[in-house]
Amino acid sequence: MKVRVAARELGIKLEIVPVDLEQTKRPDYLAQNPTGKVPALIDDDGSVMWESGAILVHLAERDPLHLLLPTEPHLRAEVFRWLFFGATHIQPWISLLGQERLLKPRSGQPTDHGIVVMAERELARFLPILDDCLGQRDYLVRRYTVADIALGCGFEGAEARGIHLNDYPRIHAWRERLRGRSTWKD
Repeated sequence: MKVRVAARELGIKLEIVPVDLEQTKRPDYLAQNPTGKVPALIDDDGSVMWESGAILVHLAERDPLHLLLPTEPHLRAEVFRWLFFGATHIQPWISLLGQERLLKPRSGQPTDHGIVVMAERELARFLPILDDCLGQRDYLVRRYTVADIALGCGFEGAEARGIHLNDYPRIHAWRERLRGRSTWKD
């Protein structure tokens, strides 16, 4: 979703190729993305990019108006800080909760309650930081950037994973602002 939203914001046309989870383990896919995950972007010149945060930055740097990635050094550093914060302190735990609360039950595997407790503890540690930031502004870096896309998309389906955004009213309001953008509609 992150890459699709950024591309829409920038007016970049993407050819979306649906990939099921089994395909991502095949040698041809692994040659493009050795992590065996999605997304992978094959650029116009044939180069392959993987890791959604890197793809977001790559696409944003192609925009001469710098709509999603500021050129001013301090603002740019703030964008990267939030990208790294999300990738390190938020998204791994949201993903683990999805695996434990959604994927495992669908395949008949038991939920590992120790992992759930650990993920909830870590999110309880880091979500207040995000919520506090959003109490000072509408977007993470004074204006809408790839940081909002990266972190915001991570909260889609939060409730199904047992993450109660009502406990974080500013994150909840921010997610609703993001969802209100036409580029977030699928």
